[in-house]
Amino acid sequence: MSTASTAVARTVRHLPDATAGVVLATVLVYLLPFRLVVPPLSVLGRPGIIVCLGLMLWWTLTRLHPGLVTRDRQPMRWALAGYLAALGASYLAGHARGLPELEANSADRTLLMALAGAGMLLACADGIRTRDGIDQVLRWLCWVGTAMALIALSQFALRVDVTNHLQLPPVLRFHQELVGLAARGTGLVRVAGTAGHFIEFSVLMVLGLIVSIHYARFSENRRDRQVYAVLALVQAGVIPLALSRTGLLALASAVLLLALVWPLRTTVNVLIAGIALAALIQVLRPGLLATLRALVLAGDRDPSVQGRLEDYDYLMPFIRERPWFGRGVGTFVPELYRILDNQWLMSLVTTGIVGVAGLAALLLTGVALANRVRRLASRARDRDLAAVLAVGIGVAAISAVAFDALYFSTYLVTLHLMLGLAGALWRVTRADRNDRGGPLAAP
Repeated sequence: MSTASTAVARTVRHLPDATAGVVLATVLVYLLPFRLVVPPLSVLGRPGIIVCLGLMLWWTLTRLHPGLVTRDRQPMRWALAGYLAALGASYLAGHARGLPELEANSADRTLLMALAGAGMLLACADGIRTRDGIDQVLRWLCWVGTAMALIALSQFALRVDVTNHLQLPPVLRFHQELVGLAARGTGLVRVAGTAGHFIEFSVLMVLGLIVSIHYARFSENRRDRQVYAVLALVQAGVIPLALSRTGLLALASAVLLLALVWPLRTTVNVLIAGIALAALIQVLRPGLLATLRALVLAGDRDPSVQGRLEDYDYLMPFIRERPWFGRGVGTFVPELYRILDNQWLMSLVTTGIVGVAGLAALLLTGVALANRVRRLASRARDRDLAAVLAVGIGVAAISAVAFDALYFSTYLVTLHLMLGLAGALWRVTRADRNDRGGPLAAP
């Protein structure tokens, strides 16, 4: 007897699998330095971003061919469409007021970056066809995240920025100076691995950490569980090396959110491992944790915190002037205005209330789909992975209050990867439930 999932599978069985393309984009954005691009392009010339734009083109072409188009339900498509429509409206509103060349170029670049993120999301949501494909992508994320962590560890230990020597292949060029190392505290340096900033690096390590913990718990054999436990420890161990309050905020958010869904024993085990790791860091590098504690306790006495608080008074006239669609996506450039270390505030200024609502709806859709899977999936590993994806999206959203997150392409790709995989997991587990004769999974 034909089931609903058989009908769903029939509509997608000819769709080429996008897993390899998603993995390639992920590897490139993590292993190649942020400012290494194909000349004469800027951030759009990052090889990983070029692959993401290619994924967007691939997905678009599949929509034009009746034998390739994915016809089954996918709420992430609609949420993404709403978000892109909001960005498009803001882009038109910006050009309607008249833009200087610098703002116009930045608007074009920001919109293209959004399309690159969309390519990653759609390739995951529609192009990863199996549960094993989802695992394959996330396992690669664990490994490349650990590679970035090891690069950061070498920067911290050697006081040398090894990313200067990662100009591979030779055709690539650095379009700006690398973020490098920055002194903070007594005899300490901040490191960022291959990321574009220390804050971005710390958030990426938290996201990689929670995914690695999932595979340390649910890999099929003991050896793999041990390997992913080591990967998790490495990523957790380098989070303090960024010397970033935002990294601590992301880590605390992840622990608190996961504690709501993990079994008590798992939460206790993770906390014990974290305490042991903190003790080891204190022994190996005395003063590191004390510096972090001082940064947290400094509060509004810290210049960077003061600057963030001053942003609100500075921006209110801009927001009142154009509240609905903003000044135009990507037009608030530091060269003309100031650096905003708050993506939500940046979105409000540049895309207005409509743009912020579109971004929030996109993130909430990903969380809602993941929570739907967590409630209805029959297997514990599916429920846990859904929780990890929901928490990862939540952590990314929370940490965005402390830096202009969507400017940084590795963060942007990782966020859209998690959103797309939430959609893919919803689709795959929905088909499984239909095969068992369970209720259809509405979003």
